[in-house]
Amino acid sequence: MDIPNYVLKINEAVLVPKNDNPAQGYIKNVVLIIVAILLIGSVVFHDNLFGEISWGTRALLIVIGIASLFSGGSHRVPSPIELRFYDDYLIVYREKRYYNRKVTRKEFDKFFYKDIHKLEHRTVTQRINIYGVVEGIWYNYNKDGSLPDNPTYHKTTDSISYFYTSHALDVDFVAEIENHSPIKVIVEEN
Repeated sequence: MDIPNYVLKINEAVLVPKNDNPAQGYIKNVVLIIVAILLIGSVVFHDNLFGEISWGTRALLIVIGIASLFSGGSHRVPSPIELRFYDDYLIVYREKRYYNRKVTRKEFDKFFYKDIHKLEHRTVTQRINIYGVVEGIWYNYNKDGSLPDNPTYHKTTDSISYFYTSHALDVDFVAEIENHSPIKVIVEEN
């Protein structure tokens, strides 16, 4: 593999759940299904089925429903990312990026400079978007933390790659990208 001319190592902001407990999601789904059945049944049978259950059960459903809706949530945490600049292309490299409880992935997104349609920095959302033809090579980590021999995903497509910059506020992304590649960054203030 070629040696990059320059590597920008930063932390991107990755959205992760505050509480990644599968039991909480299961309880939330069960409560929502019960409430949906009661509502749909009430409409179909023209009778208030919710009123037919005991006060204790109603109170329990309401408390669990409200608790499950307001618990959890998500927040952004730092995750290492590298922008590798070569003579003819750029690689967005993530060693280990969290997607959900079951998927953590190693990613290589390769863009030839000539195939990048637009690269924009959205300052309000603190996000960099790279639009163009990308060769994506992704490896989903196994449950034991190892990587498979073959990529989980390997395609070349006209798509987007993006990352959030809120954990790298000290980096001038426009200057870094424009100084190390022929790409002109479009800055969007809204």
